[in-house]
Amino acid sequence: MLGWLSNLWALHWGCLIGILGLGGAVLLMGHEQRLHAKEQRRERRIREEFEAYAGLDAALRGEDLRGLAKRVCRLVSRKSSFQRVALLSVDTEGRMQAVGSVGIEETTVQELQVCGESLMETGPDEVSTRLGERSFAVVLGKSATDTGCGRAIMIPVRTSAGGMRGVLAVCADGLMSLRRQTVEETIAPLEALAVKLGRAIESAEAMEQLEHAEKLAGFGIVANGVAQELSDPLTTVLEFAEQIVETAKDERIQANAKTIVNEALRMRQTMQGLVRSEHSETRIDEPVELVGLLRELAAECEDKLESRGILLAVDAEDDVPAVRGDGDALRQVLEHLLNNSAQAIDSIEGDAEREREVRVSVSHDATSVQMIVSDTGPGFEEPGRVFDPFGPGLGMGLGICYGIVHEHGGEIRAFNLHPYGAAVMVELPLGEVSARNFSGATREVA
Repeated sequence: MLGWLSNLWALHWGCLIGILGLGGAVLLMGHEQRLHAKEQRRERRIREEFEAYAGLDAALRGEDLRGLAKRVCRLVSRKSSFQRVALLSVDTEGRMQAVGSVGIEETTVQELQVCGESLMETGPDEVSTRLGERSFAVVLGKSATDTGCGRAIMIPVRTSAGGMRGVLAVCADGLMSLRRQTVEETIAPLEALAVKLGRAIESAEAMEQLEHAEKLAGFGIVANGVAQELSDPLTTVLEFAEQIVETAKDERIQANAKTIVNEALRMRQTMQGLVRSEHSETRIDEPVELVGLLRELAAECEDKLESRGILLAVDAEDDVPAVRGDGDALRQVLEHLLNNSAQAIDSIEGDAEREREVRVSVSHDATSVQMIVSDTGPGFEEPGRVFDPFGPGLGMGLGICYGIVHEHGGEIRAFNLHPYGAAVMVELPLGEVSARNFSGATREVA
Protein backbone atom coordinates (compact mmCIF):
# COMPACT_ATOMS: atom_id res chain seq x y z
CA MET A 1 0.00 0.00 0.00
CA LEU A 2 2.75 2.38 0.92
CA GLY A 3 4.55 1.65 -2.35
CA TRP A 4 1.46 2.42 -4.32
CA LEU A 5 1.01 5.78 -2.55
CA SER A 6 4.67 6.58 -3.10
CA ASN A 7 4.37 5.93 -6.84
CA LEU A 8 1.21 8.03 -7.02
CA TRP A 9 2.96 10.89 -5.22
CA ALA A 10 5.92 10.69 -7.58
CA LEU A 11 3.58 10.70 -10.58
CA HIS A 12 1.77 13.74 -9.19
CA TRP A 13 4.98 15.72 -8.77
CA GLY A 14 6.18 14.60 -12.19
CA CYS A 15 3.02 15.91 -13.82
CA LEU A 16 3.26 19.15 -11.87
CA ILE A 17 6.89 19.65 -12.90
CA GLY A 18 5.99 18.84 -16.48
CA ILE A 19 3.15 21.36 -16.47
CA LEU A 20 5.41 24.00 -14.93
CA GLY A 21 8.11 23.26 -17.49
CA LEU A 22 5.62 23.47 -20.33
CA GLY A 23 4.26 26.74 -18.93
CA GLY A 24 7.78 28.10 -18.62
CA ALA A 25 8.53 27.12 -22.19
CA VAL A 26 5.34 28.83 -23.33
CA LEU A 27 6.23 31.97 -21.36
CA LEU A 28 9.77 31.91 -22.77
CA MET A 29 8.45 31.53 -26.29
CA GLY A 30 6.00 34.38 -25.70
CA HIS A 31 8.78 36.56 -24.32
CA GLU A 32 11.00 35.78 -27.30
CA GLN A 33 8.15 36.55 -29.67
CA ARG A 34 7.56 39.87 -27.94
CA LEU A 35 11.26 40.68 -28.14
CA HIS A 36 11.28 39.72 -31.80
CA ALA A 37 8.20 41.85 -32.50
CA LYS A 38 9.76 44.73 -30.58
CA GLU A 39 12.98 44.35 -32.57
CA GLN A 40 10.99 44.30 -35.82
CA ARG A 41 9.13 47.45 -34.78
CA ARG A 42 12.42 49.14 -33.89
CA GLU A 43 14.01 48.15 -37.20
CA ARG A 44 10.91 49.30 -39.08
CA ARG A 45 10.92 52.64 -37.23
CA ILE A 46 14.61 53.19 -37.99
CA ARG A 47 14.06 52.24 -41.63
CA GLU A 48 11.10 54.63 -41.89
CA GLU A 49 13.16 57.34 -40.21
CA PHE A 50 15.98 56.87 -42.73
CA GLU A 51 13.45 56.99 -45.57
CA ALA A 52 11.82 60.15 -44.19
CA TYR A 53 15.15 61.96 -43.97
CA ALA A 54 16.18 60.70 -47.40
CA GLY A 55 12.97 62.10 -48.85
CA LEU A 56 13.46 65.50 -47.23
CA ASP A 57 14.00 68.28 -49.76
CA ALA A 58 16.86 70.11 -48.07
CA ALA A 59 17.66 72.41 -50.98
CA LEU A 60 17.42 76.11 -50.09
CA ARG A 61 15.46 77.10 -53.17
CA GLY A 62 13.25 80.09 -52.43
CA GLU A 63 13.61 79.47 -48.68
CA ASP A 64 16.02 80.76 -46.06
CA LEU A 65 17.84 78.59 -43.54
CA ARG A 66 15.25 79.28 -40.85
CA GLY A 67 12.50 77.86 -43.03
CA LEU A 68 14.51 74.69 -43.63
CA ALA A 69 15.37 74.45 -39.90
CA LYS A 70 11.70 74.52 -38.92
CA ARG A 71 10.89 71.72 -41.37
CA VAL A 72 13.84 69.63 -40.18
CA CYS A 73 13.02 70.02 -36.49
CA ARG A 74 9.36 69.11 -37.00
CA LEU A 75 10.33 66.04 -39.03
CA VAL A 76 12.90 64.82 -36.48
CA SER A 77 10.46 65.34 -33.61
CA ARG A 78 7.82 63.33 -35.46
CA LYS A 79 9.98 60.49 -36.78
CA SER A 80 12.78 59.96 -34.26
CA SER A 81 12.88 58.89 -30.61
CA PHE A 82 13.55 62.50 -29.61
CA GLN A 83 10.75 65.03 -29.35
CA ARG A 84 12.93 68.01 -28.38
CA VAL A 85 15.03 69.11 -31.32
CA ALA A 86 17.04 72.18 -32.36
CA LEU A 87 19.11 73.14 -35.39
CA LEU A 88 21.96 75.57 -34.80
CA SER A 89 23.83 77.51 -37.47
CA VAL A 90 27.05 79.52 -37.54
CA ASP A 91 26.20 83.17 -38.27
CA THR A 92 28.30 85.72 -40.17
CA GLU A 93 30.19 86.61 -36.98
CA GLY A 94 31.15 83.01 -36.29
CA ARG A 95 28.69 82.53 -33.43
CA MET A 96 26.38 79.56 -33.01
CA GLN A 97 22.73 80.58 -33.19
CA ALA A 98 19.53 78.52 -33.05
CA VAL A 99 17.62 78.87 -36.33
CA GLY A 100 14.85 76.43 -35.46
CA SER A 101 13.63 74.28 -32.55
CA VAL A 102 10.73 72.14 -31.36
CA GLY A 103 9.79 71.56 -27.70
CA ILE A 104 12.86 73.29 -26.23
CA GLU A 105 12.63 76.18 -23.80
CA GLU A 106 14.77 79.29 -24.30
CA THR A 107 17.23 78.53 -21.46
CA THR A 108 18.00 75.12 -22.94
CA VAL A 109 18.44 76.68 -26.39
CA GLN A 110 21.01 79.07 -24.92
CA GLU A 111 22.88 76.16 -23.29
CA LEU A 112 22.88 74.31 -26.61
CA GLN A 113 24.37 77.38 -28.30
CA VAL A 114 27.15 77.50 -25.70
CA CYS A 115 27.89 73.79 -26.21
CA GLY A 116 27.82 74.26 -29.98
CA GLU A 117 30.37 77.07 -29.83
CA SER A 118 32.57 74.92 -27.59
CA LEU A 119 32.40 72.09 -30.11
CA MET A 120 33.47 74.50 -32.81
CA GLU A 121 36.24 76.26 -30.88
CA THR A 122 37.88 73.63 -28.65
CA GLY A 123 36.95 70.41 -30.41
CA PRO A 124 34.59 67.62 -29.35
CA ASP A 125 36.94 65.72 -27.07
CA GLU A 126 37.26 68.68 -24.70
CA VAL A 127 33.55 69.23 -24.00
CA SER A 128 31.75 66.01 -24.83
CA THR A 129 31.72 62.24 -25.09
CA ARG A 130 31.77 60.62 -28.49
CA LEU A 131 28.78 58.40 -29.18
CA GLY A 132 28.70 57.53 -32.86
CA GLU A 133 30.82 58.29 -35.88
CA ARG A 134 29.67 61.92 -35.98
CA SER A 135 27.73 62.51 -32.75
CA PHE A 136 28.62 63.57 -29.22
CA ALA A 137 26.90 63.58 -25.85
CA VAL A 138 27.08 66.83 -23.87
CA VAL A 139 25.94 67.88 -20.42
CA LEU A 140 23.79 71.02 -20.33
CA GLY A 141 24.74 73.14 -17.37
CA LYS A 142 27.83 73.56 -15.22
CA SER A 143 28.26 69.91 -14.31
CA ALA A 144 26.45 66.60 -14.36
CA THR A 145 25.60 66.93 -10.64
CA ASP A 146 23.75 70.25 -10.98
CA THR A 147 20.04 70.25 -10.18
CA GLY A 148 17.96 70.13 -13.33
CA CYS A 149 20.98 69.34 -15.46
CA GLY A 150 20.08 67.74 -18.75
CA ARG A 151 21.89 65.93 -21.50
CA ALA A 152 21.83 66.32 -25.24
CA ILE A 153 23.22 64.67 -28.34
CA MET A 154 24.90 67.07 -30.75
CA ILE A 155 25.73 66.16 -34.34
CA PRO A 156 27.93 68.69 -36.19
CA VAL A 157 26.71 69.73 -39.63
CA ARG A 158 29.79 69.89 -41.85
CA THR A 159 30.56 70.55 -45.49
CA SER A 160 32.44 68.01 -47.59
CA ALA A 161 35.67 69.91 -46.82
CA GLY A 162 35.07 69.51 -43.08
CA GLY A 163 33.97 73.05 -42.32
CA MET A 164 31.48 73.24 -39.47
CA ARG A 165 28.30 75.10 -40.49
CA GLY A 166 26.01 74.16 -37.61
CA VAL A 167 24.78 71.50 -35.20
CA LEU A 168 21.74 69.22 -35.13
CA ALA A 169 20.89 68.80 -31.43
CA VAL A 170 18.36 66.59 -29.61
CA CYS A 171 17.64 66.57 -25.88
CA ALA A 172 18.17 63.11 -24.39
CA ASP A 173 17.82 63.31 -20.61
CA GLY A 174 17.50 59.51 -20.31
CA LEU A 175 20.63 58.88 -22.33
CA MET A 176 22.63 57.20 -19.55
CA SER A 177 19.93 54.55 -19.00
CA LEU A 178 20.19 53.22 -22.57
CA ARG A 179 22.62 50.61 -23.86
CA ARG A 180 25.35 52.13 -26.03
CA GLN A 181 24.34 49.92 -28.97
CA THR A 182 20.77 51.21 -28.69
CA VAL A 183 22.01 54.80 -28.61
CA GLU A 184 24.21 54.27 -31.67
CA GLU A 185 21.36 52.69 -33.63
CA THR A 186 18.98 55.47 -32.58
CA ILE A 187 21.24 58.30 -33.70
CA ALA A 188 22.38 56.67 -36.97
CA PRO A 189 19.51 58.24 -38.99
CA LEU A 190 20.22 61.64 -37.42
CA GLU A 191 23.87 61.41 -38.43
CA ALA A 192 22.79 60.67 -42.00
CA LEU A 193 20.46 63.68 -41.85
CA ALA A 194 23.29 65.92 -40.61
CA VAL A 195 25.40 64.87 -43.61
CA LYS A 196 22.52 65.75 -45.94
CA LEU A 197 22.08 69.16 -44.28
CA GLY A 198 25.80 69.87 -44.64
CA ARG A 199 25.63 69.16 -48.37
CA ALA A 200 22.52 71.35 -48.73
CA ILE A 201 24.16 74.29 -46.96
CA GLU A 202 27.33 73.81 -49.02
CA SER A 203 25.27 73.79 -52.21
CA ALA A 204 23.44 76.95 -51.14
CA GLU A 205 26.76 78.70 -50.44
CA ALA A 206 28.10 77.70 -53.85
CA MET A 207 24.90 78.95 -55.50
CA GLU A 208 25.19 82.26 -53.65
CA GLN A 209 28.77 82.68 -54.85
CA LEU A 210 27.68 81.89 -58.41
CA GLU A 211 24.85 84.43 -58.22
CA HIS A 212 27.30 86.99 -56.85
CA ALA A 213 29.69 86.38 -59.74
CA GLU A 214 26.85 86.54 -62.28
CA LYS A 215 25.59 89.77 -60.74
CA LEU A 216 29.00 91.40 -60.99
CA ALA A 217 29.43 90.10 -64.53
CA GLY A 218 26.00 91.44 -65.46
CA PHE A 219 26.91 94.81 -64.00
CA GLY A 220 30.09 94.85 -66.05
CA ILE A 221 28.15 94.08 -69.25
CA VAL A 222 25.64 96.85 -68.57
CA ALA A 223 28.36 99.31 -67.59
CA ASN A 224 30.33 98.75 -70.77
CA GLY A 225 27.19 98.92 -72.88
CA VAL A 226 26.07 102.19 -71.31
CA ALA A 227 29.54 103.72 -71.66
CA GLN A 228 29.76 102.79 -75.33
CA GLU A 229 26.24 104.03 -76.15
CA LEU A 230 26.71 107.39 -74.38
CA SER A 231 30.26 108.11 -75.48
CA ASP A 232 29.47 109.70 -78.88
CA PRO A 233 26.41 111.74 -77.78
CA LEU A 234 28.28 113.01 -74.73
CA THR A 235 31.24 114.08 -76.88
CA THR A 236 28.86 116.04 -79.10
CA VAL A 237 27.24 117.76 -76.12
CA LEU A 238 30.64 118.64 -74.71
CA GLU A 239 31.90 120.11 -77.99
CA PHE A 240 28.84 122.31 -78.49
CA ALA A 241 28.89 123.47 -74.88
CA GLU A 242 32.58 124.43 -75.15
CA GLN A 243 31.83 126.38 -78.33
CA ILE A 244 29.05 128.29 -76.55
CA VAL A 245 31.41 129.13 -73.69
CA GLU A 246 33.95 130.52 -76.14
CA THR A 247 31.52 132.49 -78.35
CA ALA A 248 28.63 133.58 -76.14
CA LYS A 249 28.48 137.29 -75.24
CA ASP A 250 25.73 136.98 -72.65
CA GLU A 251 27.27 136.15 -69.23
CA ARG A 252 24.21 134.15 -68.12
CA ILE A 253 24.36 131.94 -71.24
CA GLN A 254 28.10 131.55 -70.82
CA ALA A 255 27.70 130.49 -67.16
CA ASN A 256 25.02 127.93 -68.07
CA ALA A 257 27.25 126.55 -70.83
CA LYS A 258 30.14 126.18 -68.35
CA THR A 259 27.83 124.19 -66.08
CA ILE A 260 27.00 121.90 -69.00
CA VAL A 261 30.73 121.46 -69.74
CA ASN A 262 31.54 120.58 -66.12
CA GLU A 263 28.68 118.10 -65.87
CA ALA A 264 29.59 116.51 -69.20
CA LEU A 265 33.22 116.12 -68.12
CA ARG A 266 32.07 114.51 -64.89
CA MET A 267 29.85 112.10 -66.83
CA ARG A 268 32.76 111.22 -69.11
CA GLN A 269 34.93 110.51 -66.06
CA THR A 270 32.18 108.28 -64.69
CA MET A 271 31.95 106.27 -67.91
CA GLN A 272 35.72 105.91 -68.10
CA GLY A 273 35.64 104.57 -64.58
CA LEU A 274 32.97 102.05 -65.53
CA VAL A 275 35.09 100.75 -68.39
CA ARG A 276 38.31 100.74 -66.35
CA SER A 277 36.63 98.73 -63.62
CA GLU A 278 36.63 95.69 -65.90
CA HIS A 279 40.25 95.92 -67.00
CA SER A 280 42.36 97.92 -64.54
CA GLU A 281 44.79 96.21 -62.17
CA THR A 282 45.14 99.26 -59.91
CA ARG A 283 44.79 98.51 -56.23
CA ILE A 284 43.79 101.27 -53.80
CA ASP A 285 44.36 100.73 -50.09
CA GLU A 286 44.11 103.71 -47.77
CA PRO A 287 42.45 104.43 -44.41
CA VAL A 288 38.94 105.84 -44.88
CA GLU A 289 37.06 107.59 -42.07
CA LEU A 290 33.47 106.71 -42.92
CA VAL A 291 31.94 108.97 -40.27
CA GLY A 292 33.92 111.98 -41.45
CA LEU A 293 33.03 111.16 -45.05
CA LEU A 294 29.36 110.86 -44.14
CA ARG A 295 29.22 114.14 -42.22
CA GLU A 296 31.00 115.97 -45.01
CA LEU A 297 28.54 114.65 -47.56
CA ALA A 298 25.56 115.38 -45.27
CA ALA A 299 26.67 119.00 -44.92
CA GLU A 300 26.86 119.34 -48.70
CA CYS A 301 23.38 117.97 -49.44
CA GLU A 302 21.41 118.87 -46.30
CA ASP A 303 20.10 122.22 -47.61
CA LYS A 304 19.14 120.70 -50.94
CA LEU A 305 17.19 117.93 -49.23
CA GLU A 306 15.48 120.36 -46.85
CA SER A 307 14.30 122.43 -49.80
CA ARG A 308 12.42 119.31 -50.94
CA GLY A 309 10.97 118.78 -47.46
CA ILE A 310 13.29 115.86 -46.60
CA LEU A 311 15.02 115.68 -43.23
CA LEU A 312 18.47 114.07 -43.12
CA ALA A 313 19.38 112.58 -39.72
CA VAL A 314 22.86 111.21 -39.01
CA ASP A 315 23.48 108.98 -35.98
CA ALA A 316 27.13 107.94 -35.81
CA GLU A 317 29.35 106.77 -32.99
CA ASP A 318 32.38 108.97 -32.33
CA ASP A 319 34.88 106.14 -32.02
CA VAL A 320 34.19 104.33 -35.31
CA PRO A 321 37.58 103.13 -36.62
CA ALA A 322 38.69 103.65 -40.18
CA VAL A 323 38.26 101.00 -42.84
CA ARG A 324 40.74 100.46 -45.64
CA GLY A 325 40.01 100.91 -49.30
CA ASP A 326 39.14 103.62 -51.82
CA GLY A 327 37.69 106.75 -50.22
CA ASP A 328 36.26 108.07 -53.49
CA ALA A 329 34.51 104.77 -54.18
CA LEU A 330 33.03 104.59 -50.68
CA ARG A 331 31.83 108.17 -51.06
CA GLN A 332 30.04 107.08 -54.22
CA VAL A 333 28.28 104.36 -52.21
CA LEU A 334 27.04 106.94 -49.71
CA GLU A 335 25.93 109.28 -52.51
CA HIS A 336 24.01 106.56 -54.30
CA LEU A 337 22.28 105.38 -51.12
CA LEU A 338 21.26 108.91 -50.09
CA ASN A 339 20.13 109.68 -53.62
CA ASN A 340 18.09 106.47 -53.81
CA SER A 341 16.40 107.19 -50.46
CA ALA A 342 15.57 110.78 -51.42
CA GLN A 343 14.05 109.66 -54.72
CA ALA A 344 11.99 107.01 -52.90
CA ILE A 345 10.55 109.66 -50.58
CA ASP A 346 9.80 111.95 -53.51
CA SER A 347 7.73 109.14 -55.05
CA ILE A 348 5.23 109.33 -52.16
CA GLU A 349 2.02 111.07 -53.15
CA GLY A 350 -1.11 111.92 -51.20
CA ASP A 351 0.25 111.17 -47.69
CA ALA A 352 0.94 114.50 -46.03
CA GLU A 353 1.13 112.96 -42.54
CA ARG A 354 3.97 110.58 -43.32
CA GLU A 355 7.40 111.75 -42.19
CA ARG A 356 9.85 112.54 -44.98
CA GLU A 357 13.13 111.43 -43.46
CA VAL A 358 16.39 109.81 -44.49
CA ARG A 359 18.32 108.38 -41.55
CA VAL A 360 21.93 107.16 -41.56
CA SER A 361 23.39 105.27 -38.59
CA VAL A 362 26.96 104.06 -38.24
CA SER A 363 28.25 101.64 -35.60
CA HIS A 364 31.01 99.07 -35.25
CA ASP A 365 32.16 95.97 -33.42
CA ALA A 366 35.51 94.19 -33.16
CA THR A 367 35.51 93.01 -36.78
CA SER A 368 33.52 95.44 -38.92
CA VAL A 369 31.80 98.79 -39.39
CA GLN A 370 28.05 98.73 -40.04
CA MET A 371 26.15 101.51 -41.79
CA ILE A 372 22.38 101.58 -42.33
CA VAL A 373 20.67 104.07 -44.66
CA SER A 374 16.90 104.04 -44.21
CA ASP A 375 14.01 106.12 -45.51
CA THR A 376 10.27 106.56 -45.07
CA GLY A 377 9.46 105.85 -48.71
CA PRO A 378 7.24 103.10 -50.09
CA GLY A 379 9.85 100.36 -49.71
CA PHE A 380 11.45 98.08 -52.30
CA GLU A 381 9.20 96.19 -54.67
CA GLU A 382 11.60 93.23 -54.63
CA PRO A 383 14.30 93.60 -51.92
CA GLY A 384 16.10 90.50 -53.17
CA ARG A 385 16.71 92.03 -56.61
CA VAL A 386 17.61 95.64 -55.85
CA PHE A 387 21.32 95.03 -56.56
CA ASP A 388 20.64 93.23 -59.80
CA PRO A 389 21.71 95.44 -62.75
CA PHE A 390 18.62 94.17 -64.54
CA GLY A 391 16.43 94.67 -61.48
CA PRO A 392 13.03 96.39 -61.27
CA GLY A 393 13.30 100.10 -62.03
CA LEU A 394 16.19 101.11 -59.76
CA GLY A 395 18.79 101.97 -62.36
CA MET A 396 22.46 101.11 -61.93
CA GLY A 397 23.11 102.99 -58.68
CA LEU A 398 22.58 100.11 -56.26
CA GLY A 399 24.38 97.75 -58.63
CA ILE A 400 27.40 100.05 -58.44
CA CYS A 401 27.14 100.01 -54.64
CA TYR A 402 27.04 96.22 -54.68
CA GLY A 403 30.24 95.99 -56.72
CA ILE A 404 32.14 98.54 -54.62
CA VAL A 405 31.17 97.03 -51.27
CA HIS A 406 32.09 93.49 -52.35
CA GLU A 407 35.41 94.71 -53.76
CA HIS A 408 36.10 95.99 -50.25
CA GLY A 409 35.39 92.53 -48.84
CA GLY A 410 32.10 93.71 -47.33
CA GLU A 411 28.44 92.81 -47.51
CA ILE A 412 25.41 94.86 -48.54
CA ARG A 413 21.79 93.89 -47.89
CA ALA A 414 18.42 95.52 -48.55
CA PHE A 415 15.16 95.04 -46.68
CA ASN A 416 11.83 96.75 -46.10
CA LEU A 417 10.72 98.32 -42.82
CA HIS A 418 7.39 98.09 -41.03
CA PRO A 419 4.91 99.63 -41.63
CA TYR A 420 6.64 101.40 -44.52
CA GLY A 421 10.08 102.42 -45.66
CA ALA A 422 13.24 100.67 -46.79
CA ALA A 423 16.80 100.26 -45.58
CA VAL A 424 20.16 99.24 -46.96
CA MET A 425 22.84 97.91 -44.61
CA VAL A 426 26.51 98.05 -45.55
CA GLU A 427 29.06 96.08 -43.52
CA LEU A 428 32.76 96.69 -44.15
CA PRO A 429 35.50 94.66 -42.47
CA LEU A 430 38.19 96.22 -40.32
CA GLY A 431 41.79 95.49 -41.16
CA GLU A 432 43.86 95.59 -44.30
CA VAL A 433 41.38 95.10 -47.12
CA SER A 434 42.52 96.11 -50.56
CA ALA A 435 39.94 97.56 -52.90
CA ARG A 436 40.43 97.54 -56.63
CA ASN A 437 38.76 98.47 -59.87
CA PHE A 438 36.14 100.74 -58.40
CA SER A 439 33.65 102.06 -60.89
CA GLY A 440 33.20 105.77 -61.15
CA ALA A 441 29.79 107.15 -60.39
CA THR A 442 28.06 110.50 -60.29
CA ARG A 443 28.73 112.76 -57.35
CA GLU A 444 25.32 114.39 -57.35
CA VAL A 445 23.12 113.64 -54.36
CA ALA A 446 19.39 113.64 -54.93
